[in-house]
Amino acid sequence: MNLKDIAKLAGVSASTVSRVVNGGDTSAASRETQEKIWSVVRMEGYIPNQTARSLRQPQSQSKRTIREIDCVYARTAGSLIDPFFTTLMHHVEVEAMAQGYNLRYQFSIADLEPEKFSSPFSNVEAAIVLGRIDERALKSLRKYYRHLVCTGLQETDFPVDQVIASGYRAAYSCVEYLIALGHRDICYLGETINEQRYQGYADAMRAHGVEDNLPYVAEAPFSPAGGFEAVNRLLEGERPFTAILCANDMLAMGAMKALREHGLRIPRDVSLVGINDMETVRYLDPMLTTVHVPLEEMGRHAARLLIDRIEGGHRLPAKVILPAELVLRESCGPIGEPKKKGKTPRADAP
Repeated sequence: MNLKDIAKLAGVSASTVSRVVNGGDTSAASRETQEKIWSVVRMEGYIPNQTARSLRQPQSQSKRTIREIDCVYARTAGSLIDPFFTTLMHHVEVEAMAQGYNLRYQFSIADLEPEKFSSPFSNVEAAIVLGRIDERALKSLRKYYRHLVCTGLQETDFPVDQVIASGYRAAYSCVEYLIALGHRDICYLGETINEQRYQGYADAMRAHGVEDNLPYVAEAPFSPAGGFEAVNRLLEGERPFTAILCANDMLAMGAMKALREHGLRIPRDVSLVGINDMETVRYLDPMLTTVHVPLEEMGRHAARLLIDRIEGGHRLPAKVILPAELVLRESCGPIGEPKKKGKTPRADAP
Protein backbone atom coordinates (compact mmCIF):
# COMPACT_ATOMS: atom_id res chain seq x y z
CA MET A 1 0.00 0.00 0.00
CA ASN A 2 1.45 3.37 -1.06
CA LEU A 3 0.30 6.96 -1.52
CA LYS A 4 -1.06 6.28 -5.01
CA ASP A 5 -3.17 3.41 -3.68
CA ILE A 6 -4.55 5.60 -0.86
CA ALA A 7 -5.24 8.40 -3.36
CA LYS A 8 -7.13 6.06 -5.69
CA LEU A 9 -9.32 4.70 -2.91
CA ALA A 10 -10.01 8.20 -1.57
CA GLY A 11 -10.63 9.68 -5.01
CA VAL A 12 -8.00 12.42 -4.71
CA SER A 13 -4.51 13.10 -6.01
CA ALA A 14 -1.41 11.49 -4.52
CA SER A 15 0.00 14.94 -3.75
CA THR A 16 -3.09 15.79 -1.68
CA VAL A 17 -2.72 12.55 0.28
CA SER A 18 0.96 13.30 0.89
CA ARG A 19 0.28 16.80 2.17
CA VAL A 20 -2.50 15.62 4.50
CA VAL A 21 -0.90 12.43 5.84
CA ASN A 22 2.85 13.02 5.73
CA GLY A 23 2.83 16.77 6.17
CA GLY A 24 -0.18 17.28 8.43
CA ASP A 25 -1.34 20.13 6.17
CA THR A 26 -4.95 20.86 7.18
CA SER A 27 -5.32 23.39 4.32
CA ALA A 28 -4.53 20.78 1.67
CA ALA A 29 -8.16 19.65 1.33
CA SER A 30 -11.64 20.21 2.69
CA ARG A 31 -12.56 18.71 6.04
CA GLU A 32 -14.72 16.08 4.31
CA THR A 33 -11.86 15.08 2.00
CA GLN A 34 -9.42 14.87 4.90
CA GLU A 35 -11.84 12.62 6.78
CA LYS A 36 -12.11 10.36 3.72
CA ILE A 37 -8.31 10.15 3.38
CA TRP A 38 -7.80 9.30 7.07
CA SER A 39 -10.58 6.71 6.90
CA VAL A 40 -8.78 4.94 4.05
CA VAL A 41 -5.44 5.22 5.91
CA ARG A 42 -6.92 3.51 8.96
CA MET A 43 -8.78 0.88 6.96
CA GLU A 44 -5.74 -0.10 4.93
CA GLY A 45 -3.25 0.15 7.80
CA TYR A 46 -1.05 2.58 5.88
CA ILE A 47 2.07 3.85 7.70
CA PRO A 48 3.24 7.34 6.62
CA ASN A 49 6.59 7.77 4.92
CA GLN A 50 8.90 8.65 7.80
CA THR A 51 11.82 9.39 5.45
CA ALA A 52 9.81 12.07 3.67
CA ARG A 53 8.66 13.49 6.97
CA SER A 54 12.19 13.65 8.37
CA LEU A 55 13.26 15.92 5.51
CA ARG A 56 10.82 18.53 6.83
CA GLN A 57 11.78 18.16 10.49
CA PRO A 58 14.80 19.20 12.58
CA GLN A 59 17.61 16.63 12.65
CA SER A 60 17.13 15.86 16.34
CA GLN A 61 13.48 15.06 15.72
CA SER A 62 14.08 12.92 12.62
CA LYS A 63 16.47 10.65 14.55
CA ARG A 64 13.81 9.83 17.12
CA THR A 65 12.64 6.25 17.29
CA ILE A 66 9.18 5.84 15.80
CA ARG A 67 6.72 4.84 18.50
CA GLU A 68 3.15 3.66 18.70
CA ILE A 69 0.25 4.64 20.92
CA ASP A 70 -3.15 3.09 21.51
CA CYS A 71 -6.57 4.71 21.69
CA VAL A 72 -8.98 3.37 24.32
CA TYR A 73 -12.71 4.13 24.24
CA ALA A 74 -13.73 4.35 27.89
CA ARG A 75 -17.33 3.43 27.19
CA THR A 76 -18.93 0.51 25.34
CA ALA A 77 -18.25 -0.69 21.82
CA GLY A 78 -21.00 1.71 20.66
CA SER A 79 -18.52 4.54 21.22
CA LEU A 80 -16.69 3.35 18.11
CA ILE A 81 -19.47 4.81 15.95
CA ASP A 82 -20.36 7.85 18.07
CA PRO A 83 -19.40 10.98 16.05
CA PHE A 84 -18.09 12.63 19.23
CA PHE A 85 -15.52 9.90 19.79
CA THR A 86 -14.63 9.22 16.17
CA THR A 87 -14.01 12.92 15.55
CA LEU A 88 -11.95 13.25 18.73
CA MET A 89 -9.92 10.16 17.83
CA HIS A 90 -9.31 11.50 14.32
CA HIS A 91 -7.70 14.68 15.67
CA VAL A 92 -5.61 12.63 18.10
CA GLU A 93 -4.38 10.55 15.17
CA VAL A 94 -3.58 13.53 12.95
CA GLU A 95 -1.46 15.19 15.64
CA ALA A 96 0.26 11.96 16.69
CA MET A 97 1.24 11.07 13.13
CA ALA A 98 2.47 14.61 12.49
CA GLN A 99 4.92 14.07 15.37
CA GLY A 100 6.10 10.65 14.19
CA TYR A 101 3.83 8.45 16.30
CA ASN A 102 1.49 5.83 14.86
CA LEU A 103 -1.91 5.08 16.30
CA ARG A 104 -1.80 1.30 16.61
CA TYR A 105 -4.97 -0.07 18.24
CA GLN A 106 -8.43 1.36 18.84
CA PHE A 107 -10.56 -0.64 21.25
CA SER A 108 -13.28 -0.35 23.87
CA ILE A 109 -12.66 -0.63 27.60
CA ALA A 110 -14.99 -3.64 27.46
CA ASP A 111 -12.13 -5.52 25.79
CA LEU A 112 -10.31 -5.48 29.12
CA GLU A 113 -12.77 -7.99 30.55
CA PRO A 114 -10.78 -11.10 31.52
CA GLU A 115 -12.67 -13.43 29.20
CA LYS A 116 -12.02 -11.14 26.22
CA PHE A 117 -8.54 -9.91 26.97
CA SER A 118 -5.62 -11.19 24.91
CA SER A 119 -2.24 -9.44 24.65
CA PRO A 120 -2.31 -6.70 22.01
CA PHE A 121 -0.71 -4.26 24.47
CA SER A 122 2.83 -5.64 24.48
CA ASN A 123 5.59 -3.20 23.48
CA VAL A 124 3.24 -0.18 23.61
CA GLU A 125 3.78 2.08 26.60
CA ALA A 126 1.21 4.84 26.06
CA ALA A 127 -2.49 5.28 25.41
CA ILE A 128 -5.08 8.03 25.11
CA VAL A 129 -8.39 7.34 26.87
CA LEU A 130 -11.49 8.86 25.29
CA GLY A 131 -14.55 9.55 27.42
CA ARG A 132 -15.78 8.96 30.96
CA ILE A 133 -13.75 6.41 32.89
CA ASP A 134 -13.74 5.43 36.56
CA GLU A 135 -10.77 4.93 38.85
CA ARG A 136 -11.04 1.14 38.80
CA ALA A 137 -10.75 1.05 35.01
CA LEU A 138 -7.82 3.48 35.08
CA LYS A 139 -6.01 1.24 37.55
CA SER A 140 -6.55 -1.66 35.16
CA LEU A 141 -5.10 0.31 32.26
CA ARG A 142 -2.08 1.19 34.39
CA LYS A 143 -1.17 -2.50 34.33
CA TYR A 144 -0.62 -2.29 30.58
CA TYR A 145 0.42 1.31 29.93
CA ARG A 146 3.13 3.38 31.52
CA HIS A 147 1.72 6.67 30.20
CA LEU A 148 -1.95 7.66 29.97
CA VAL A 149 -3.86 10.78 28.96
CA CYS A 150 -7.63 11.08 29.46
CA THR A 151 -9.70 13.39 27.28
CA GLY A 152 -13.44 14.09 27.16
CA LEU A 153 -16.09 15.93 29.16
CA GLN A 154 -15.44 14.39 32.55
CA GLU A 155 -12.67 15.22 35.03
CA THR A 156 -11.15 12.56 37.26
CA ASP A 157 -9.31 12.76 40.59
CA PHE A 158 -7.03 9.91 39.51
CA PRO A 159 -3.40 11.15 39.11
CA VAL A 160 -3.27 11.11 35.33
CA ASP A 161 -2.83 13.71 32.56
CA GLN A 162 -6.14 15.13 31.35
CA VAL A 163 -7.48 17.33 28.54
CA ILE A 164 -11.05 18.28 29.40
CA ALA A 165 -13.92 20.43 28.20
CA SER A 166 -16.06 20.39 31.33
CA GLY A 167 -19.38 18.62 30.86
CA TYR A 168 -20.39 19.90 34.30
CA ARG A 169 -19.95 23.52 33.25
CA ALA A 170 -21.63 22.86 29.90
CA ALA A 171 -24.77 21.48 31.53
CA TYR A 172 -24.80 24.18 34.21
CA SER A 173 -24.63 26.92 31.55
CA CYS A 174 -27.48 25.32 29.60
CA VAL A 175 -29.75 25.37 32.65
CA GLU A 176 -28.77 28.98 33.39
CA TYR A 177 -29.69 29.94 29.83
CA LEU A 178 -33.06 28.18 29.93
CA ILE A 179 -33.89 29.77 33.28
CA ALA A 180 -33.01 33.19 31.84
CA LEU A 181 -35.65 32.47 29.17
CA GLY A 182 -38.22 31.90 31.92
CA HIS A 183 -38.16 28.11 32.11
CA ARG A 184 -38.19 26.31 35.43
CA ASP A 185 -39.70 22.94 34.55
CA ILE A 186 -36.55 21.70 32.80
CA CYS A 187 -35.97 18.02 32.06
CA TYR A 188 -32.65 16.22 31.86
CA LEU A 189 -32.13 13.39 29.35
CA GLY A 190 -29.08 11.17 29.62
CA GLU A 191 -27.04 9.00 31.94
CA THR A 192 -26.85 9.98 35.61
CA ILE A 193 -24.52 7.58 37.45
CA ASN A 194 -21.07 9.14 37.85
CA GLU A 195 -22.04 11.62 35.12
CA GLN A 196 -20.87 15.21 35.63
CA ARG A 197 -23.30 16.61 33.06
CA TYR A 198 -26.15 15.36 35.25
CA GLN A 199 -24.46 16.84 38.32
CA GLY A 200 -24.15 20.21 36.56
CA TYR A 201 -27.86 20.10 35.71
CA ALA A 202 -28.86 19.15 39.27
CA ASP A 203 -26.66 21.81 40.90
CA ALA A 204 -27.93 24.55 38.59
CA MET A 205 -31.55 23.59 39.30
CA ARG A 206 -30.91 23.70 43.04
CA ALA A 207 -29.09 27.01 42.76
CA HIS A 208 -32.25 28.50 41.28
CA GLY A 209 -34.58 27.04 43.90
CA VAL A 210 -35.86 24.04 41.95
CA GLU A 211 -35.23 21.43 44.64
CA ASP A 212 -37.70 18.75 43.59
CA ASN A 213 -36.17 18.00 40.21
CA LEU A 214 -36.08 14.19 40.13
CA PRO A 215 -39.40 13.83 38.24
CA TYR A 216 -37.78 15.77 35.42
CA VAL A 217 -34.90 13.31 35.00
CA ALA A 218 -35.11 10.60 32.33
CA GLU A 219 -32.26 8.09 32.38
CA ALA A 220 -31.29 7.28 28.80
CA PRO A 221 -28.34 5.92 26.80
CA PHE A 222 -26.51 8.49 24.68
CA SER A 223 -28.21 7.69 21.37
CA PRO A 224 -31.11 8.97 19.21
CA ALA A 225 -33.17 5.95 20.27
CA GLY A 226 -32.42 6.77 23.89
CA GLY A 227 -33.67 10.33 23.45
CA PHE A 228 -36.78 9.24 21.58
CA GLU A 229 -37.80 6.69 24.20
CA ALA A 230 -37.00 9.00 27.13
CA VAL A 231 -39.21 11.80 25.81
CA ASN A 232 -42.06 9.36 25.25
CA ARG A 233 -41.76 8.32 28.90
CA LEU A 234 -41.76 11.93 30.04
CA LEU A 235 -44.86 12.73 28.01
CA GLU A 236 -46.66 9.73 29.49
CA GLY A 237 -46.06 11.10 32.99
CA GLU A 238 -48.21 13.52 34.91
CA ARG A 239 -45.62 16.26 35.40
CA PRO A 240 -45.50 18.90 32.62
CA PHE A 241 -42.32 20.57 31.42
CA THR A 242 -41.28 23.40 29.10
CA ALA A 243 -37.65 22.64 28.28
CA ILE A 244 -35.29 19.69 27.88
CA LEU A 245 -31.53 19.55 28.39
CA CYS A 246 -30.05 16.62 26.46
CA ALA A 247 -26.65 15.39 27.62
CA ASN A 248 -25.52 15.06 24.00
CA ASP A 249 -26.74 15.94 20.53
CA MET A 250 -27.70 12.39 19.57
CA LEU A 251 -30.19 12.34 22.44
CA ALA A 252 -31.53 15.68 21.21
CA MET A 253 -32.14 14.29 17.72
CA GLY A 254 -34.26 11.48 19.14
CA ALA A 255 -36.02 13.87 21.50
CA MET A 256 -36.91 16.16 18.60
CA LYS A 257 -38.55 13.31 16.72
CA ALA A 258 -40.60 12.24 19.75
CA LEU A 259 -41.82 15.79 20.41
CA ARG A 260 -42.93 16.18 16.81
CA GLU A 261 -44.80 12.88 16.84
CA HIS A 262 -46.75 14.20 19.84
CA GLY A 263 -47.63 17.39 17.95
CA LEU A 264 -45.36 19.63 20.02
CA ARG A 265 -43.56 22.53 18.39
CA ILE A 266 -39.92 23.42 19.05
CA PRO A 267 -39.33 25.91 20.63
CA ARG A 268 -42.87 27.29 20.98
CA ASP A 269 -44.09 24.38 23.12
CA VAL A 270 -40.80 22.88 24.31
CA SER A 271 -37.29 24.33 24.17
CA LEU A 272 -34.50 21.87 23.44
CA VAL A 273 -30.75 22.17 24.01
CA GLY A 274 -27.93 19.67 23.46
CA ILE A 275 -24.21 19.28 24.14
CA ASN A 276 -21.36 18.58 21.65
CA ASP A 277 -22.33 20.64 18.55
CA MET A 278 -22.20 17.78 16.06
CA GLU A 279 -22.04 19.05 12.49
CA THR A 280 -25.38 17.44 11.61
CA VAL A 281 -27.38 19.49 14.14
CA ARG A 282 -26.83 22.63 12.07
CA TYR A 283 -29.04 21.08 9.40
CA LEU A 284 -31.95 20.11 11.62
CA ASP A 285 -35.19 22.07 11.52
CA PRO A 286 -35.09 23.93 13.80
CA MET A 287 -31.31 24.13 14.13
CA LEU A 288 -30.26 22.86 17.55
CA THR A 289 -28.99 25.16 20.27
CA THR A 290 -26.07 23.27 21.77
CA VAL A 291 -22.72 23.57 23.53
CA HIS A 292 -19.77 23.58 21.15
CA VAL A 293 -17.05 21.21 22.38
CA PRO A 294 -13.62 21.99 20.82
CA LEU A 295 -12.86 18.44 19.66
CA GLU A 296 -9.99 19.38 17.35
CA GLU A 297 -8.16 21.24 20.11
CA MET A 298 -8.89 18.48 22.62
CA GLY A 299 -7.51 15.79 20.33
CA ARG A 300 -4.39 17.71 19.42
CA HIS A 301 -3.66 18.76 23.02
CA ALA A 302 -4.16 15.18 24.23
CA ALA A 303 -1.70 13.81 21.67
CA ARG A 304 0.86 16.52 22.45
CA LEU A 305 0.53 16.01 26.20
CA LEU A 306 0.99 12.25 25.86
CA ILE A 307 4.02 12.61 23.59
CA ASP A 308 5.55 15.19 25.94
CA ARG A 309 5.04 12.71 28.79
CA ILE A 310 6.65 9.87 26.78
CA GLU A 311 9.66 12.03 25.94
CA GLY A 312 10.20 13.17 29.51
CA GLY A 313 8.90 16.70 29.11
CA HIS A 314 6.85 16.66 32.31
CA ARG A 315 6.44 14.32 35.28
CA LEU A 316 3.61 15.64 37.46
CA PRO A 317 -0.03 15.03 36.35
CA ALA A 318 -1.17 17.88 34.11
CA LYS A 319 -4.74 19.02 33.50
CA VAL A 320 -5.73 21.17 30.52
CA ILE A 321 -9.24 22.68 30.69
CA LEU A 322 -10.56 23.95 27.36
CA PRO A 323 -13.61 26.23 27.10
CA ALA A 324 -16.93 24.98 25.75
CA GLU A 325 -19.28 27.61 24.34
CA LEU A 326 -23.08 27.66 24.18
CA VAL A 327 -24.12 28.20 20.54
CA LEU A 328 -27.54 29.83 20.25
CA ARG A 329 -29.62 28.69 17.29
CA GLU A 330 -33.35 28.07 16.85
CA SER A 331 -34.45 25.33 19.26
CA CYS A 332 -34.79 27.46 22.40
CA GLY A 333 -37.11 30.32 23.18
CA PRO A 334 -39.04 31.97 26.03
CA ILE A 335 -42.07 30.24 27.48
CA GLY A 336 -45.06 30.52 25.17
CA GLU A 337 -48.77 30.01 25.67
CA PRO A 338 -49.80 26.86 27.57
CA LYS A 339 -51.47 24.00 25.70
CA LYS A 340 -55.11 23.50 26.66
CA LYS A 341 -55.45 19.71 26.58
CA GLY A 342 -53.50 16.49 26.77
CA LYS A 343 -50.36 15.69 28.66
CA THR A 344 -48.40 18.57 27.24
CA PRO A 345 -46.10 21.20 28.75
CA ARG A 346 -47.59 24.03 30.76
CA ALA A 347 -46.21 27.52 30.68
CA ASP A 348 -45.53 28.41 34.31
CA ALA A 349 -44.20 31.82 35.18
CA PRO A 350 -40.74 31.85 36.81
